[in-house]
Parts: sequence; C-alpha cells; structure tokens
Amino acid sequence: MSKVRLRWVEELKFLAEDEHDHAIVLDPGMEGQNGVGVRPMLLLLIGLGGCMGGDIVSILRKKRVEIAGFEIVVEGERAEEHPKRWTKIVMRIKARGNVPPEALTRAFELSRENYCSVFATMKNPPEVSFEVGVEA
Repeated sequence: MSKVRLRWVEELKFLAEDEHDHAIVLDPGMEGQNGVGVRPMLLLLIGLGGCMGGDIVSILRKKRVEIAGFEIVVEGERAEEHPKRWTKIVMRIKARGNVPPEALTRAFELSRENYCSVFATMKNPPEVSFEVGVEA
C-alpha cells in the first residue's frame, strides 16, 4: 500500500511527503488570502494532468512519434456550495513537432480508457476508511 504523510506547519499550511522523500507544500490560505503552497483541490487537476501526460508521451514515443514539446492545461469549475467539488474539468492537450493529430487523439483515448489511474479513480471512487487518535 502506498503512503503519504502530511504534517501541519502553521495556519493552514501542510508539508506533504511521499515514501520516496519527495515533498510539496499545501496551503489553501486563510479566508480571502492566497496561501504559500498549492491548494489541495488543484492537486487533483495536477495529478490528472501529470498522469495522462505521462501516458500520452509514453504512448507517442512507443509509436516512434517525434515530439518536440508537450503541454497539458487542465481547468476546472467548482460547485458554489460546500463541499465545492469539481463539477467540470477541461483538458487542453498540445503537442509540438511531427505529431499526427490522430496519433495524439488516440494516445489520449488510450490513457483515458486504459492507463491513467487518476482518471480511473475519479470514475470509480475508492472505499475510504478513517482512524482517528489523539496524543497527549
């Protein structure tokens, strides 16, 4: 089982570390303020873009497509009321180089349908359980 640990730093800022000692600062900021780290909801968009981007580049390379550049812009609209979940996500995928549009589209479809674990998790949410504890 994979594991990440989040430690509260101050105000609403957390330091998140994975099992390979990679770290990221999360901070939704106080009401009306920008935080000093990535907002947690944006991490979902980052994760989706990173997962699909890695898949797409890998698929194109396996097909020996010459990629000079690649970018994904992920935008999301949130609900007005709490819990303010994502209600719409739009992905804009651009490749540079000698990339046939149909190859890029097919690579995206393969990622979405077969490979991207973030997308699959969003389609079929996992079971979530909780354990709580208090230390003196």
